[in-house]
Amino acid sequence: MSQSAVRQPTSAANVREPKNFGKRREATLITITRNGHERHFPVSPLATGMIVGILAMFAVGYFSATAYLMLRDDLIGMTQARNARLLHEYEDRIASLRSNLDRVTSRQLLDQQAIEAEVAQLMERQEALGGRDGRIGKLIENAQKRGLQTKTPDISSVDPVATGSVVTPADDKPALERRAGLSGFDLRGSSGALGEPSQPVLVVAANMPDISNYNETRDLFQSVKNRIEQVDRSQRDMLDTLRKQAVERSYKIATVLDQLGAKSAKDGSGVGGPYIALDPGTAFEAHVEALDQSLKSLDKANTLLSRLPVGNPAKGAPLSSPFGARTDPFLGHAAMHSGLDFKASTGTEVRAAADGKVIDAGRNGGYGNMVEIDHGNGIATRYAHLSKIKVSTGDKITRGTVIGEVGSTGRSTGPHLHYEVRKHGKAVDPIRYLKAGRSISNLL
Repeated sequence: MSQSAVRQPTSAANVREPKNFGKRREATLITITRNGHERHFPVSPLATGMIVGILAMFAVGYFSATAYLMLRDDLIGMTQARNARLLHEYEDRIASLRSNLDRVTSRQLLDQQAIEAEVAQLMERQEALGGRDGRIGKLIENAQKRGLQTKTPDISSVDPVATGSVVTPADDKPALERRAGLSGFDLRGSSGALGEPSQPVLVVAANMPDISNYNETRDLFQSVKNRIEQVDRSQRDMLDTLRKQAVERSYKIATVLDQLGAKSAKDGSGVGGPYIALDPGTAFEAHVEALDQSLKSLDKANTLLSRLPVGNPAKGAPLSSPFGARTDPFLGHAAMHSGLDFKASTGTEVRAAADGKVIDAGRNGGYGNMVEIDHGNGIATRYAHLSKIKVSTGDKITRGTVIGEVGSTGRSTGPHLHYEVRKHGKAVDPIRYLKAGRSISNLL
């Protein structure tokens, strides 16, 4: 028979109960009362323990750090020293920036003053150039009246060798302004001919320009200054060229006067020497004075020359009988011919050989119709056998004036001009004067 376990009932005395059996732990409550109403918030013990633990940790850390800092006061000193060092560094940097700002401001002020000085200098030189126009124009006019050649130099650009650049054309004003930011400037090229009113090289507006780019501004001023110097140099070169021409003409005339035995500009002066051109760097006033003196010397030489019978009274007419001994055409005997005979047809114009005063105009024996002119210094000329006389006694005439027409009046074998030159009443060979006149024909 199988045995089966029979579960026996357990008695209450034999059952073991837990120690906390029958004990109940209440949850922690947080109660908030407001206006008579209560609100309860249960808090589990675990959460409470965690909160308390965290607060305890923070408290322990705080007090530990405070104690550490209190015990290590040198750390605070190091921190304060570092902060002071940083403060000093910032103060030094700020002072350096202020110094740089002051330096930049001072430099801009100096640049502004430099530009103002440059403008004042350029304007002064421009006014000086403008003031020369009248004097140069008068000198050139006087020089042209005396037959001197004047040539206006080309000053449209500055010498690239001397300046390294060419001035921007005057009509490109925006380009000039862009180069230096000179919106307050009006720049023009002085392209007027010398002796004529010229446009200003530089005109300055009321406000000074922006000098943010001083180097380009300075370069532009240098270009303008170079142009003014070019104009000034051209003016002086032109005056020196005219002076050289005047001196050369005076010397040629004086040489002719000496050859003819006339009183010249050389007589009694006690001066001389080779011609040496003025240095281009010589002051403008010196060039003006030198040219003025040269023109006066030329005038004196021309005055003396104008009264010498070096002109041809019958230009183009062939010489038919020279001065000196010859066979008389009427008597066939040897005779003295006191002048020159020019073969020309009746009516050919006869011109005065030099400046002078008519002292005789009419019939005069074998001369026929004759005109005699006194040229001063004991020199006189006679024009004989005229068909017509076109001047009167007492008339003042100049070289080249028509005084009559060729004819065959008086003791003449045919139409021709008998021309005499007399010095202190004595007939001299006119050919000397005619040859001298041919040698300086371009000066007459």
